[in-house]
Amino acid sequence: MNWVILLAAGVATAGLLSALGVSRRLWTIAGATLMLGAAGFAAQGPRHVAGKPVAADVTPIVIDPGMVAFREAVFALPRADSLALASADARLRDGDARAAIDGLRGELALRPRDAALWTALGYAFALHDRTVSPAAKFAFRRAVLLAPETPGPLFFLGLAYVDAGDLPAARPAWRYALAVTPPGASYRADIAERVVLLDRFLRASAAHATKR
Repeated sequence: MNWVILLAAGVATAGLLSALGVSRRLWTIAGATLMLGAAGFAAQGPRHVAGKPVAADVTPIVIDPGMVAFREAVFALPRADSLALASADARLRDGDARAAIDGLRGELALRPRDAALWTALGYAFALHDRTVSPAAKFAFRRAVLLAPETPGPLFFLGLAYVDAGDLPAARPAWRYALAVTPPGASYRADIAERVVLLDRFLRASAAHATKR
């Protein structure tokens, strides 16, 4: 019966990760966090062997076209930024996050007050470091300071936290992003849906922890 519980939880987890926009390369990390509660019920079987280590920066990263379109809309990107971010995306698809970071740094040397580039740099650092590292936090903080009334920097900061499996940290970032999103914005429903899904999961996790 335990395997049935885990299978059901796995299907539900995959659906939630997809809805939240988590990069497929990082589903294992975020999924481990999301399935913690289910494991409490079904962890009586034999332990799994440790996974095979994967070398950093060699695994291609799937770039969701929906996230690209969202980024274009939320930042109203000029052509120079669109080309720069497309180049960074191409490097991420090749699994070379370091090259993406270096390219974005080069663009920022030309446009140091560009919030979209700082946001992209923060997210690239998070992908490279597999956590919202100090370097990622610095870049996101710079983006927020440059564009405090734009939801983009906080939305992608929240997405980086979700990728890293730190869902509680993602909540304030996404709620702030939603708060500064204009009521008529085409992307408002996307942000609102993710906030609802995240809140639902966090409440369910808290309720399960209380019952244990």
